[in-house]
Amino acid sequence: MFDRLGRFDAARRGWVLAGALAVLLVSCWACAGLPARLSYGGFMAPAAEASRAADAIRTEVGEGGADVLATFRSTRLTAADPRFRAAVDDALRHAPPGTVDRATTAWATSDPLLVSLDQHATVVPVLLRGDGETGRTRSYLALRDALHPRGLTVSWTGPSAVISEIVQRSQHDLVRTEVLALPLMILLMVFVFRGVVAALLPVVTGVLATGAALAALRAVAGFVEVPYVTVNLVVAIGLAAGVDAGLLIVSRFREELRAGRTPAKAVAVTVDTAGRTVALSGVVMTFIAVGLAFFPLGFVRALGIGAAVGLLVGALVTVTVLPALLSLLGTRVDALSPAWLRRRNTGGDGVLWGRVARTVMERPVAYVLAVSALLLALAVPFLHTVIGFPDQRMLPPGAPARVAADDMRRDFAVSGLGTLQAIATFDRPVDTGAGRADLLAWTRGLSELPGARGVLVAGTEDTRAVVYVGQSEGVESDSAKRLVRSVRALPVPGGRGVLVGGASALAVDTMDTFFRLLPGVLAFMAATTLLLLTAALRSLVLPLKALAMNALSICASFGALTWIFQDGHASRLLGAEPTGYVDALAPVVMLFLLIAVSMDYELFLLLRIREQYRLLGDDRESVAVGLERSGRVVTAAAAAVLLVTACFATSGVVMVKEICVGVFLAVLIDAVLVRAVLLPAVMRLLGAANWWWPGSGRGAQGKPGAAPAVRLPAPAEGASAERQPR
Repeated sequence: MFDRLGRFDAARRGWVLAGALAVLLVSCWACAGLPARLSYGGFMAPAAEASRAADAIRTEVGEGGADVLATFRSTRLTAADPRFRAAVDDALRHAPPGTVDRATTAWATSDPLLVSLDQHATVVPVLLRGDGETGRTRSYLALRDALHPRGLTVSWTGPSAVISEIVQRSQHDLVRTEVLALPLMILLMVFVFRGVVAALLPVVTGVLATGAALAALRAVAGFVEVPYVTVNLVVAIGLAAGVDAGLLIVSRFREELRAGRTPAKAVAVTVDTAGRTVALSGVVMTFIAVGLAFFPLGFVRALGIGAAVGLLVGALVTVTVLPALLSLLGTRVDALSPAWLRRRNTGGDGVLWGRVARTVMERPVAYVLAVSALLLALAVPFLHTVIGFPDQRMLPPGAPARVAADDMRRDFAVSGLGTLQAIATFDRPVDTGAGRADLLAWTRGLSELPGARGVLVAGTEDTRAVVYVGQSEGVESDSAKRLVRSVRALPVPGGRGVLVGGASALAVDTMDTFFRLLPGVLAFMAATTLLLLTAALRSLVLPLKALAMNALSICASFGALTWIFQDGHASRLLGAEPTGYVDALAPVVMLFLLIAVSMDYELFLLLRIREQYRLLGDDRESVAVGLERSGRVVTAAAAAVLLVTACFATSGVVMVKEICVGVFLAVLIDAVLVRAVLLPAVMRLLGAANWWWPGSGRGAQGKPGAAPAVRLPAPAEGASAERQPR
């Protein structure tokens, strides 16, 4: 099938390229309308109790909650001064129509906690109008731009303010990293291929794959919440995956030309060999990405959809459009090669991989134990990982919303940012004697819970009351999470239940949802990956080995991430302050990315090794030769991913930085330790068992000259065409 596809690409290259141009134009049109469909939300599961608590406070009580916290401050007037009050009230009265649902002032509620300790500032909790988080955030932006109290300064923090600033920084980062990443990627490809034309081709596939992924996000934005931050990650995935696949195809095509084939025949052989690997890898990674759609968070679900489309289209472009371009270029693929780059390709990277593999296989047990011990040591910090929900600490120091939050925590007795918001429903109205007694009894019980630090009734309406519960430790601490469960478990006297929200509750609900769905998602990813790898490799042992090594690599990268961002080691070198926790969404996203990247490299190497095993019939030599012949391409592919993730890791949003640094470390660990050292050592220990297949003896798999069960790609670099399996 792939041979026929390659011949079609060469014979009908005009139609193929015209179709690609049409797809590109449609993608550009779709991408132009994407920003208007993006969301400021998507970080909470709609059915989670914390989400339902926030909605109930807004719709059933109408007070006690806050989308933003506006802090009004004066250097000379106190909050009790009539001029101070008049300035605040006048500013609120002139808020843009349709932006404010309710604003609570200290003098309207007689609440002293809304006044700063030095009496020169007051905080006004504001409930905003708007449809969902996106509508409320837009109301906040309009309010922020219009609110200018006379003689006072105003600063903003709270959920909508933090999310707005994260989005604005993400948009700025996306433009900056695209401008930075593309030239660096092209420069890297120039060094890999030693020519400008060949270097541009993999970048073309990356751009086409990214455009298709963004067009898919635009198409599903009406059905799935697509946050702004998702776009950054989808662009990084599409660019890296497209360049990786294109690199493999261009390398093989140039090899076939050097072997004396005509451009048309070289395209056919390239698609039938390297194209088969790219297609299978794209399908495997697409199925892994689909697993993210099981999670109810819009951010994760949109990422899964965008990544799946980008990976699938990237694979399709790589086996259709890129071969058509190569057929059109022919020998001109090596054009525009600077003299200082034109030198004999010694295959240094591949030779190094082969030497390392042969050295490792001399003492496989020692290397397996040493590398496994190192990876387990890197994974140790993961055992004390603290999971938290995104807050102002996701922003860099100096960001206005973070500065305002820090000022509130310093200047006010209760900042309101780290408290739990509980909405309790009683049988009797809370403004009656019996109702007040029930409310008093319940709040007294709350104050006695371990980890509670102060209780405040923030609002009442008929039979419902909104109560703030302060926390003695940070919102991401185990103590705070235990307090969430304790408040939820505390019976409401004569009442009908309680809903608990707040940052700690959001973290608890997010991780509960994650752990509830994780077994099924992992089972889906593992089952589809095993099925596809088994069909490709005709082995039951190698797919299981691949999953085990990937799990070890992923745990090591998670541990390194905890050590850097939570524990604060070297985090400042990366431009981030220690957060004391790992963002709740980072492990979910990284799990997909790391499984996909690890399986991509594993599949490519194992297919090469299996091909050599069928040719040579020798376990040890097939591993060494397979790694040697694929080493240069694997090195370049890993370098491309490292370059893209390093560029995106410069983001000012800590969540994006965490994910990109985690992927960078994982790819580095995977390429240097797992693929180059652990893989040959384990395969040497397994020997002929690597290729075990029910009902098939060793001779059917391993003797030279045996007919292949499936057609496989030939070596990428330095292999002669005559040694391909027929």
